[in-house]
Amino acid sequence: MNSSRAYPIGGIVIAAAFLLLAPKILPAMKVHLATEVLIYALWAVSFNLLFGHGGLLPFGFGAPFGVGAYATALLFRYFAGIPLLPTLALVAMLGFATGITIGSLSVRLKGAYFALITFAFQMFLYAIALKWYNVTQGDDGFGVTRPSLYLPVWGNISMTNIADVYYFTLAIVFLAILATYFFQKTPLGNSIALVRENDVRPSFLGYNVYLIRLTVFSVACLLAALAGGLFVFFNEFVSTAVIDMNVSMIVLLMVIIGGSDHFLGPILGAAFYVLVQDWLSSLTSRWFLIMGAIFIVVVFYLEGGLISLIPSKRSQVGATPERG
Repeated sequence: MNSSRAYPIGGIVIAAAFLLLAPKILPAMKVHLATEVLIYALWAVSFNLLFGHGGLLPFGFGAPFGVGAYATALLFRYFAGIPLLPTLALVAMLGFATGITIGSLSVRLKGAYFALITFAFQMFLYAIALKWYNVTQGDDGFGVTRPSLYLPVWGNISMTNIADVYYFTLAIVFLAILATYFFQKTPLGNSIALVRENDVRPSFLGYNVYLIRLTVFSVACLLAALAGGLFVFFNEFVSTAVIDMNVSMIVLLMVIIGGSDHFLGPILGAAFYVLVQDWLSSLTSRWFLIMGAIFIVVVFYLEGGLISLIPSKRSQVGATPERG
């Protein structure tokens, strides 16, 4: 085995060992942070499926995340004892339906028009969450109780222990990100990359550009809704903060800082954002100014994001083909 292949494989093994042992070697507070990193990583990967892989920049990608968060919270609140896994599956399907609804009107557009119409949909959903106080409690939000996890072999597993919450989140996020990686390798996943480069040529070759974009947009929304559901499951609370304009900027920040040209870039960006934000917020209440400065530095001086600092990244798993 040559060194170029041994380097990424060794890194993956170390990362996997750390993820599996995290609750054993980290204090509870750090396990909370690790769980948050996992959830944001899934959200960032879903965003990059559109942005880095598909060439579409949605300013309103907080919409499916918020829909998933509110749907999970309402199911937990009004259907006590609802099974956890079917709940998340239902929330994911609702995210897919949200993607079809928003995407059917937005993916025909390109550039700023696409970005702004997705943002308009998000603000519409934000207004519903804010004003429908009897259901959503507005910007006050409401708390929920995590249901237990039922598995045929082990029976009911209480989700009160942060280690159990972490391992459950790790399993769901790992499977979702792995599915996303293989989805990008399918003919449909390759076709969205082709459309990204030139949407006129594929139409002459017989591709349905609108249907390709709509399908990929809906899949990305499914993943984002799942991340939103996990966010509520983890925090046991929901408010309009999950669907306001800031959340869309957060996911964009994570992807740009990590690197949108590589599959692992958004995951790195999510870890960087959560950990640095936690550190900076312990030092100053104006941590967001420093985070903004970091974003500017990355945009101007590190075009490929943090992932570009890793040697020979193009030879590693998940590299996105160069744009023409």
